[in-house]
Amino acid sequence: MAPHLPARMKDKTAVVLFNLGGPDTLEAVQPFLFNLFSDPDIFKLPLGLITQKPFAYIIARRRKGEASRGYAAIGGKSPLLENTQRQADALTQALATVGNYDVHTCMRYWHPLTDKVVKDLKHAEYKNVILLPLYPQYSLTTTGSSYNEFVRQCQRQDYHPQVVLIEHWYDNETYLDAIIDDIHEAQHALPDSDPAQIELLFSAHGLPQKFIDAGDPYERQIRATYNALCARLNWPRTSLCYQSRVGPLRWLSPYTEDMIRQLGQAGAQQVLVYPIAFVSDHTETLYELGIQYAALAKANGIKHYRVIPALNDHPKLIQALVEQVQWATIDEAKFHSI
Repeated sequence: MAPHLPARMKDKTAVVLFNLGGPDTLEAVQPFLFNLFSDPDIFKLPLGLITQKPFAYIIARRRKGEASRGYAAIGGKSPLLENTQRQADALTQALATVGNYDVHTCMRYWHPLTDKVVKDLKHAEYKNVILLPLYPQYSLTTTGSSYNEFVRQCQRQDYHPQVVLIEHWYDNETYLDAIIDDIHEAQHALPDSDPAQIELLFSAHGLPQKFIDAGDPYERQIRATYNALCARLNWPRTSLCYQSRVGPLRWLSPYTEDMIRQLGQAGAQQVLVYPIAFVSDHTETLYELGIQYAALAKANGIKHYRVIPALNDHPKLIQALVEQVQWATIDEAKFHSI
């Protein structure tokens, strides 16, 4: 049964799905990277107004070749927009039974970019907006950055809706159940489905340690997600590790590639990997985990290495998102003006 809606929520509400975005062609890789490295919430430079753009241009040029090889290996583009749009379509259908909502996708570093989404929201005259990041765990580098850019664009365009940000939802029971379902399905695709014969790795996107030291809750929330899943699974051997490290800074550890090497050296024959920080397949799951680390596993003697797909449009993920929208809607006090 749908919750009782506050009187002012009878008007149509916009639900905005935040995600990273990804290049839709190989030619778009460098401008995508430029947008990423231009983000002042992640790359804080002295005299940022002067130095941010030149820094972003130089790093984007340097990273273009390596990043392009990854996108070329998975079809010449990122599938993130298509996967996010499928989630949006499924969420639209599910929300039709519980309230009056329109779902929009909003990408941080590639189209549809925040300025265009805000323009569309203003044109449609939405008074109420629910910001729903497709990041279960909060970090300034993901949810925080997307929210800050949304606020900046609203201010630039003189648009002042009532907004609620769903900061995190890693502890949603339906979301956790969806992951458990997929792990159980994947274990039976291995030659020996006995959990005692399978090393289960939970790989999260890494983050420079300096963000954690400054108070970012990401590591704590990843650990809480991992602990909740382990409690449900009761799997004999599990590990939590971090991928996608770049640059000279110290990042969250242990690193996924190091864990794979250690398991191979210890004689592991079956390794199952779950991308614990991701709900949509993209280059980190398909190329880094699915191709690069598969080759690493093979080189280290692991005969059966399998990456479980992200949830994408799994029905239980969509239901979890519905539950978050309902949670945001039912209490007017959660909304604030920007």
